Amino acid sequence: MDPEIQAAFADTRRHFDVVAEQVRGDERLLAEAFSTRIDRLEDNLREDLLRSQRELSAMITFSYAELQRRIEGLEQQQGALEVRVRRLEAPR
Repeated sequence: MDPEIQAAFADTRRHFDVVAEQVRGDERLLAEAFSTRIDRLEDNLREDLLRSQRELSAMITFSYAELQRRIEGLEQQQGALEVRVRRLEAPR
């Protein structure tokens, strides 16, 4: 092979190797950036889920307490009505 062609080939090969190494470095940087971004998204999602769970638990607790209060009120009304009915049905 002609020495000039061999020199050009060797030069092209070195240039290609340098460019390929730069591309590999860029790929590593991108992979690290995506990994960091995914980790942050995962952390944010976990925090959002925990916050939502706490909020839902608080709402359920509040709803249960409200239902309990209403039931107790109805039971008191029922008790008062039963007393009135007994009085009305009692022989005079």
